[in-house]
Amino acid sequence: MSFRVAVRTSYLICGLLLSGCGPSRPNADAVKQDLAKAVPMQSTPAKVIEYLNIKKIGHSEYARDAKEGNLIRAFVRDKSKWDLVRTDVAIEFRFDDHDQLVSYEVREHFTGP
Repeated sequence: MSFRVAVRTSYLICGLLLSGCGPSRPNADAVKQDLAKAVPMQSTPAKVIEYLNIKKIGHSEYARDAKEGNLIRAFVRDKSKWDLVRTDVAIEFRFDDHDQLVSYEVREHFTGP
């Protein structure tokens, strides 16, 4: 094998490892758009949990906490197997004292070296 072929092969392998294989990485903007349609403000915790279960999104139970507030945390997991850095989407739903959804935050969460 010539030096050029070895270098090209190395670049190809590195490129595949860094880019992952397939569209298994969640998209924060797409998650925001889907939430805006499916989970309106003033929704109950039960409605939010029902949505998360239907979409098969991992989540915490509804927590009432005087310090952090009333919330549900969820993660849309990156299912790629070859990425060095995994990109999940974290969602935090916040509720008022009457158990009505008042806000949610969607952000990317990176895990890796």
